[in-house]
Amino acid sequence: QVVDIFVIEDYHRPMRGSNQRQILFFLLNIFHFVTPASFFQKPILRHSCFQSTSRMMCDIDFSSIKVAVLGGGTVGSTLAQKLVQSEKFSSVTIAARDPEKTTADIQAKGYGKIPVAPSSDTLASSDVIILATPGIYDDEGIRSFAATLGDMNGKVIIDATNPLGPFSEGLNIRWGNDSSGGEKLQEYLPGAKVYKSFNTIGVEHMQEALGKDMLIAGDPDDKSKVIVEKVVAAVGFKPFYVGPIRYARNLEAIAELWIHMAVPPLGGRNTTRNFWFSICGDP
Repeated sequence: QVVDIFVIEDYHRPMRGSNQRQILFFLLNIFHFVTPASFFQKPILRHSCFQSTSRMMCDIDFSSIKVAVLGGGTVGSTLAQKLVQSEKFSSVTIAARDPEKTTADIQAKGYGKIPVAPSSDTLASSDVIILATPGIYDDEGIRSFAATLGDMNGKVIIDATNPLGPFSEGLNIRWGNDSSGGEKLQEYLPGAKVYKSFNTIGVEHMQEALGKDMLIAGDPDDKSKVIVEKVVAAVGFKPFYVGPIRYARNLEAIAELWIHMAVPPLGGRNTTRNFWFSICGDP
């Protein structure tokens, strides 16, 4: 059994500075080590601390929210697994074109029992949709992809993709365009609330989030933003909202930097994949 400890900062009386957060995490880790191992089946403590952006946090019934993850690859399966394990939502389902094949794939990879259902029905019945499909680079491709999603009016969409060009050209994002992939998705889905998140790190950090910062860019609407924060926190990250969807271009650039540093043939500093970007100071 894994113990989740979520510490929610009050929007109107937040913790003063990173020192208080560091002390909090220090105490949580002491709790981890002094607690008898018998208390845990696996002695792992995940903790996440985030500042609620609205008093609506207490007004939303998260247990009634249905989450769909579009894409049954490594990223989609990992996010779905973490959300299922969190038990925070009414349902978490992977939306797949071929449910039988996707079910067999995720079970073969050891993700356990994750519900899988046809894409169209799952997307239509869900409140939150996480896009964990391969990124699309060009405008027309993004437009066509958006059209395949069906009626997205009123949906909250978390875009975890990155619009990367071909590997042979260096896996670059849309530097020659006037907007990001996330912005184009919002343009083509005007009735939805689109957020860019989960895109700036590798999947191994999703498997062990451990309170790392996760940046979010998207609609400033309080209710949908709090829902996205809840989803991000349920995976184990500390959500950090940076601003409207215009800043998806910055998150996609951060993702490109991470990829170029983590993948040796590319142009960045040759590192391992065991690093991530965090917010420091007292924002």
